[in-house]
Amino acid sequence: MDFRGDERAVTVQIGAVLLFGMIIISMSMYQATVVPNQNEQVEFLHNQEVHDQFKSLRGAIIESSSETTARPSTVSLGTRYPSRTLFVNPGPVSGTLQTRELGDISITNVSTTEAETGDYVNGDDNLSYPTKSLEYRPNYNVMQSTPTTVYENTIAYNRFDTGYDGTLSGQSLINGRTISLVVLQGNYSENGVGSATVDAQAISPATRTVSVKNTSGRVNITVPTKLSVGEWRDALEDDGELNDPESDDDYVYSVTDGPGDTIFIEMKKGVTYDLRVGAVGVGSGVDDPSAHYLTVVDGASPRSIAPGDTETLTFEVRDRYNNPVSGVSVNFSTSGSSVSIDTEESTTDSKGRIRVTATGASAGTAEVLGSFDDETFDAEDRQDAGVEITVSSEEATAGGVAGLLYENDAVARDGDDGDSSPGGVEFSLRNVDSDSVELLSVVVNPHDDSIDGLSDRVDGGNDDPGETELYVESPSGDALVDYQIAQNEYVDVPDDGLAIDIDESGDLGGSNPVVGTGESARFYVYEFYDSDTNVDMTGEWLSVRVTYRLPSGLVDAKTFSFEANAQPEGDVNSPPTPRTTGPYSVPEGGSIQLDGSGSSDSDGSITSYSWSITNDPTGQASLSNPSSAQPTFNAPDSVSGDTDVTVELTVTDDDGATSMRTTTVTVTDTDGTPSPSVSMRVDDLTDIQTNNPDFVVSYDIGDTNASFERVEVRADSTEGSASGFAQQSTSRGSVRFQPGYGVRQTFEVTIDVIYDGPNGEYVESSRTVTDVADARNRNGNADLSLGSSASIDAFDVEDRTDTGTNAVWYRADYDVSSGDFSRVELVALNLNGNGATTTTQRTDRSRNNVDIIERRDGAQTDYRVGILVYDDTGAVVDIQTVDDVADGDGP
Repeated sequence: MDFRGDERAVTVQIGAVLLFGMIIISMSMYQATVVPNQNEQVEFLHNQEVHDQFKSLRGAIIESSSETTARPSTVSLGTRYPSRTLFVNPGPVSGTLQTRELGDISITNVSTTEAETGDYVNGDDNLSYPTKSLEYRPNYNVMQSTPTTVYENTIAYNRFDTGYDGTLSGQSLINGRTISLVVLQGNYSENGVGSATVDAQAISPATRTVSVKNTSGRVNITVPTKLSVGEWRDALEDDGELNDPESDDDYVYSVTDGPGDTIFIEMKKGVTYDLRVGAVGVGSGVDDPSAHYLTVVDGASPRSIAPGDTETLTFEVRDRYNNPVSGVSVNFSTSGSSVSIDTEESTTDSKGRIRVTATGASAGTAEVLGSFDDETFDAEDRQDAGVEITVSSEEATAGGVAGLLYENDAVARDGDDGDSSPGGVEFSLRNVDSDSVELLSVVVNPHDDSIDGLSDRVDGGNDDPGETELYVESPSGDALVDYQIAQNEYVDVPDDGLAIDIDESGDLGGSNPVVGTGESARFYVYEFYDSDTNVDMTGEWLSVRVTYRLPSGLVDAKTFSFEANAQPEGDVNSPPTPRTTGPYSVPEGGSIQLDGSGSSDSDGSITSYSWSITNDPTGQASLSNPSSAQPTFNAPDSVSGDTDVTVELTVTDDDGATSMRTTTVTVTDTDGTPSPSVSMRVDDLTDIQTNNPDFVVSYDIGDTNASFERVEVRADSTEGSASGFAQQSTSRGSVRFQPGYGVRQTFEVTIDVIYDGPNGEYVESSRTVTDVADARNRNGNADLSLGSSASIDAFDVEDRTDTGTNAVWYRADYDVSSGDFSRVELVALNLNGNGATTTTQRTDRSRNNVDIIERRDGAQTDYRVGILVYDDTGAVVDIQTVDDVADGDGP
């Protein structure tokens, strides 16, 4: 067989070559297109991962700004591509995370009513802080238009060459009335492929809030930023447009370009803002801030004491961020011999505080002076602070403090403004003591918190009553306080009242008026506003605190609460205003005292009271002493279901005019529906050293029905004005009261169970207990644990105190059983007042080696160390404590 000329093998070879060529071409196309696309997807996913990590980083920086512990966050600097056998990858992606200079963030045109703090918070120069940004820049191989991910001034965002991409978290710089400046400091730089850990550590935790308001114009905030004005406007507005006149919560007035790379934020006028500044450090080059100014934290000057009495004054050293500084030496002295001082502490404690005890030596006035520099004391110097103390004479102490009496004549009137609403209030006080009094200051506090402004709204005028914010008529001469503001503006009334110094506040004023024995002074306060709306004050309640001075120099104050009556027309006699404290509730067969003593007559006096029953479905109710201000209502012995009885009060004034008012007494059927039971306990966690009563009031209300509305809890000192009030909509739970002062005073703690009946709300059940604010629990606390409640299985305490350095240290192990549980609270309560107190809450059921209090002052003094268990309603269901001397031994 002849194979010459047969070319079939050549054909096979050619086919193999063509196939190999196609494979090479396909692989080349895969390398050129598919591999880059897949790698771009890897880079995109990495970029998304960095986005999420910057959310956590932002949160760590903001949260650490108010804490003492560091908060770590991780950022993936780079990424690697998937391994490929036949194809080629570029090198792994790397990235750089580093801080960059940003500029100074500042707040200007501000002042504060905190007297000594005002030496520092004074407007323009001091409240400026250098801050930095933290930026991540990736070196992607494929992905185009890669963003730089940035954290700056509480905002995290992506910055592209074309602008901002709002894909990350929003701002926390301004939240309602709170302005929170978070300053970032330090030098941080990390480059590579792996992960970088950023430890955000507060170098000045924002533990102090300062109330600030505008001095003139508006409060201004200058923010260094790489974002545009429009981007900041988007971040700052929550709903609708900025400066929305219909919004009570819109406090940002405008956002405009500032000098250089800054934006300029103007805040709404007439508002008191809460300013907090925290400094956070990352990386190296971070220095702890030094002492910057001294302030007084337990009340303003002046104080009044008797000879031999003592007064504890608390000073606080703060840094330039308004936060406390520990370990600072403060020198104390007095400006006169009327007061002697005793300083037990040499440096400020962990809260930046140092206390000095002033003792009255002789009648007169002296100032206790504190300073942490060695220069001559200067009241205007931010490093100096003083408290004026007046020591009364022995005769003045024996004769008692002068008295002012409210004359039950408050009336709402319209001033000389262009509005017809009676937005002003007038009232009189009579001096009923044997000494004359000099009126010093007035604090006006409407009970309705929505009333937030005061302005006479008069341009010019004669400075008469109704043409100034405060006018006082007295036999010695009149005084006025007038704030020279535009007609459409008002003076902000804070939630705790507007404090007016009669001879210093406002732009126009006079000397302090003097009221002699038996004489009266009339006060004119004009006019109140709810935002920009004039408030009709008829029927509104106010509290007024008046401070005055006796001829002996003793200073005292009294608080009056009253309701403004309707204004009379012309010279016609104004009818009396009847008032009752109802509606009332009484069980069948019981009795209750009705009260009409709050009735008043704005232009005279009440001469008679007359009570009558006008509607009694049972026909068996009766009244005892119906012509008295406080008669007794006698309920029928039995009713079928809760029954309302209508009672009418008629009052007559000294001109013969009468007015009537009805109220309702609900007679409850105790056979069918038992009254609610009230079980309660009061856990006393008082910090004696800082004069801070601390009560946890737990309760359990049983046998409620569909009429149950809420629980009202209040704590009132029986020896002073410290108090607290809270409402709860649940029948079981707890509230916490920290009134700020009143240590070692007796408090009455009351729980009222409020029902809602056909004629409105009433108290169905009530219980009151007493407790002394001394860090010890009262006897007779109820056990609120249920069968399903968690309980303490184990609690072991170790005293690790170092007596040589005065460092108290308690450590504990604890274990809580299964059952209803929300948290535990570990407490170390100093019982003598010369050591630190600490409480801390945890949500884990079991922990070992927990430091309850660590290296705080108070060695060799008595402590109460313990654990409280809270169930899922918030009520305390178990407690275990041990008393111990902090000496490093035991307990």
